[in-house]
Amino acid sequence: MRGKGKGEWSVALILQSFPDTWVIFNNALIPTNSGSLTEIDHLIIGDQGIFLVEVKTWKGSFTAYKDKWKRREGNNWVEVSNSPTSQSMYHQKMFQQWITALIPNLPDAFVFAPVVFPIAKWIGINNCSVPVFQGIPALLQMIVSCPNCLTATQVQAIAQAVAELKLVENTKPIPQPIPKPKLVKRQNPTS
Repeated sequence: MRGKGKGEWSVALILQSFPDTWVIFNNALIPTNSGSLTEIDHLIIGDQGIFLVEVKTWKGSFTAYKDKWKRREGNNWVEVSNSPTSQSMYHQKMFQQWITALIPNLPDAFVFAPVVFPIAKWIGINNCSVPVFQGIPALLQMIVSCPNCLTATQVQAIAQAVAELKLVENTKPIPQPIPKPKLVKRQNPTS
């Protein structure tokens, strides 16, 4: 389990203010097409949809155009190899494919994958594939402004599917390699 930064803890605490009917998973595991799992920082399920929140506790200034990210180093802009918006878009696609295959009659466009930068100094974003927010208040505003699209029954069914997936994955024994037998020198018994 990886450690949480100050930014992730503050997001987790603020998310506790959602209604009791909402379900929140921290460090949730979801399946991918390859059969492996990927981790979501905060998976929020409520009547306004499903929110796969990626928290980036990056410090400094960042810019992105069409999911290509750069960070400021002195007077230069340096490319960032791991695009948080591409990662979130991938999470959104994988989750939506998985959950719509499990639960029938879900609405269109009910899975959102925002990226939030709680401690960045400056963010400049243009034409990215998912919403990006500088600070937690902007993220919360986006969530509460979404129209209701899920019923209480759907919220519970989705939450149960996420919880059961996590349970199954954590209780399944992971095959371990069998250690190679060590050569043991026999000593001549002397009596």
